[in-house]
Amino acid sequence: MNQKTLKITYGAMIVALFGVLLLINRQTGGMFESIMMFLLPIPLVAYGARYGFKTGLAAWASAVFISIFVSTPATMAYAGCEAFVGLVLGSCIYHKKDMTKSMLLVMLLCVISELFNAVIVAAISGQSLSLYVSEMQSAMNQSMELIGKYMGSDPRMEQQMALMKSMMSDDFVARLLLVSMAFSGAIQGFVIYEVSLLILRRLHIAVPKPKPVAMYRPPFWTAYLGIGAFILYNYSFAKPFENEIVQSIAQVVGIVGLMYLMCFGVIAMSLVVQAFITRAKAVVVLISFLSLFMMPQIDMILGIFYISGQFHTYLMKRIYGEGFEEASGANAGYRGMGAGKTSGRNAVRTAAEDNPYIRKDKSLSGRAMLVNKSEEHPDDKE
Repeated sequence: MNQKTLKITYGAMIVALFGVLLLINRQTGGMFESIMMFLLPIPLVAYGARYGFKTGLAAWASAVFISIFVSTPATMAYAGCEAFVGLVLGSCIYHKKDMTKSMLLVMLLCVISELFNAVIVAAISGQSLSLYVSEMQSAMNQSMELIGKYMGSDPRMEQQMALMKSMMSDDFVARLLLVSMAFSGAIQGFVIYEVSLLILRRLHIAVPKPKPVAMYRPPFWTAYLGIGAFILYNYSFAKPFENEIVQSIAQVVGIVGLMYLMCFGVIAMSLVVQAFITRAKAVVVLISFLSLFMMPQIDMILGIFYISGQFHTYLMKRIYGEGFEEASGANAGYRGMGAGKTSGRNAVRTAAEDNPYIRKDKSLSGRAMLVNKSEEHPDDKE
């Protein structure tokens, strides 16, 4: 079949599948909308992984257009953002980008999408962030009143309830709301990434092997952008802007910068635990996860040093020895990778393990084998 005809036919199938998912969501009254948000990017991931970003833009525009007829305005905004996230992930796979960077990019886009959709949906429905805050305050106050009635008249409990009510200020609840939205967006991005790779492998599409997240350090200047966004985030609460749209945008940008720094702060915390305390995976994961909620300021500071300074290189050398070196372009690696031997847990890294373009293929005996796979894209033959 002609390659151009194949592109159009495959794109029509992808758009039709996207429309069917939206139609199912509408016919069920939005009952499965939370699940659909994880499935909507996958058709565009498959198309982007096969034909790239430029060709996929037409399919994305068609998917957004068809969502006008089979979904509500609020769902249309969600669907357009999720489809774009899927197209970006598929394009990264098409161009054989580093999968760790692709995962972080997808998580960042999902955070922005979640916060952006909250603003857009509020504007469409005639609501605002302050209305969401007041509703959360009333719900929390009712919950505390019910707890007080259930616990009875205890002076200490009444004192704790009064303290908690005093903490429920507008600024505190607004920050809690934005942070919860950003955190759910990051989790959503990670799930979309994992599910997409699983389905692509089932479709026999070669997927680059991801490197460990700890091996990646972003450009140093992004730390200063994160600091600036964090300052803007606090300023928007200290002196709110008169324009509601400007205020919402400032808060969205601020929370994205804060989550960016905290994300790499959690990675830095895991490396600190491995370097100075223990390398037991369960302990490392537990301490890193708890630090996100118990010590967010420390995570943010660690994230700044992790990105902007030599803190990342110091920790990696502390863990893996002097054989670790910081490569150009902020990518980490090992000296003599693929040939050098390491002691303890670090076994010999073979050439097959270092090849980023490998996938699993089951043999007749049922055992998994690592097979190097290089596929030409249809566009390269033209």
